[in-house]
Amino acid sequence: MRKIFTRSLSKALLCLSVLLFILAFARAQPSNPNDGPGGPILVISSASNPFSRYPVEILRAEGLNAFDATDITAVSETGLNNYDVAILGEMPLDAAQVTILNNWVNNGGTLIAMRPDAQLQSLLGITRVAGTLPEAYLLVNTSTGPGVGIVDQTIQYHGTADLYTLNGATALATLYANATTATANPAVTINNVGANGGRAVAFTYDLARSVVYTRQGNPLWAGEERDGQSGPIRANDMFYGAKDGDIQPDWIDFNKIAIPQADEQQRLLTNIILQSNFHRKPLPRFWFLPRGLKAAIVMSGDDHGTGGTPGRFQRYLDLSPSGSSAADWTAIRSTSYIFPNTPITNEQIVSYQAQGFEIGLHVNTNCENWNSASLENFITTQKGELLENLPGIDPIVTNRTHCIAWSDWATAAEVEAAHGMRLDANYYYWPESWVQNRPGMFTGSGMPMRFARTDGSLIDSYQLTTQMTDESGIHYSVFATHY
Repeated sequence: MRKIFTRSLSKALLCLSVLLFILAFARAQPSNPNDGPGGPILVISSASNPFSRYPVEILRAEGLNAFDATDITAVSETGLNNYDVAILGEMPLDAAQVTILNNWVNNGGTLIAMRPDAQLQSLLGITRVAGTLPEAYLLVNTSTGPGVGIVDQTIQYHGTADLYTLNGATALATLYANATTATANPAVTINNVGANGGRAVAFTYDLARSVVYTRQGNPLWAGEERDGQSGPIRANDMFYGAKDGDIQPDWIDFNKIAIPQADEQQRLLTNIILQSNFHRKPLPRFWFLPRGLKAAIVMSGDDHGTGGTPGRFQRYLDLSPSGSSAADWTAIRSTSYIFPNTPITNEQIVSYQAQGFEIGLHVNTNCENWNSASLENFITTQKGELLENLPGIDPIVTNRTHCIAWSDWATAAEVEAAHGMRLDANYYYWPESWVQNRPGMFTGSGMPMRFARTDGSLIDSYQLTTQMTDESGIHYSVFATHY
């Protein structure tokens, strides 16, 4: 998918200051996805917990591109004063680091701490109590402040939340023991600090870990055949609870399947950042899609050597309005993943690509499980064959594997990234017996975002879930009505 998400700014009175701000920080994105181009937001991470660096990917997905990232060991009081907002990952702090953060917030900074060190509880306006709450729910206060516009139903988080009571802070969200039972403990809080507009925000669970686990599945189920379907292990197995001999709840609560639960929690973070910084400056945020579009469908299909690609592409050309343009997102275009021996000519490939279509390799593992070495061999061999047969094909940058084989947590994403395949479509909402005609987002997200390893470190390949398939039993009319 070669689409860059952009946004037009809506408030005319802020245009001049925003333009100056953009010009000041308009630099090329760094080649290392763990870094940022600079700006008033700072992600503070710790090498001991790579999940603490994952917020850089959340910021990018949310259109907040003006940020820096650094390790906690490099944070100084002088350096921190260059930033308006700091996102502090889950990590232990020493007394000196706590003092630096306290002073900075009192001077007007906004600190957003993920599952914070207990030494910050006074600054955050909360008091730690005994116990934790793993794998549960939260409900956002949608009546005011950052919660306005967020879903007004309970949503799942993955990982563990610490338990606190309020001691001066205000709850932005409340922990729920299950989908309907509220606790007395907050999930997200905000505390006004000092006379300079400082804010201290706490997520009592690790948002980064929750987003990764929600999107990629239960890491404890990685590499397990759980759904009882024939063929290889697939990504949906990491979401399927009712394994024979190991009956557990599904990783996704199907009563919440229509809610992009990971996206909603990211959106709450975004609202907090934007609203907490009004006393200093408006922060530019890029919209997700061109021209203010609210949604886009990324279409793809698999050509198993049958030669169906030309007919399908011609159908989209016929349906595209006269004068439409792929570059302007007004024409219907898609990707076709093909076997190396698919009957299509090099001239056709070149023509379709010039019109905005994509042709990629449909990697074939013979519908069997793979390991890192065998997957590397499959891709290397088959990509070589495809390029030999069709030398006019553009660089292959996306992939969906035949039979959607996904044998472990994220090895496929790593191997794909090494081959320049930077978008993966193997997370596939299936099988029909599990889906039961319930349209939704089983990964809790409709956003393309980078994969993470089990330790939370980024892989430079994007996960784009296939939500609507032709073999999951979802009726098109139900899907269209639902969305």
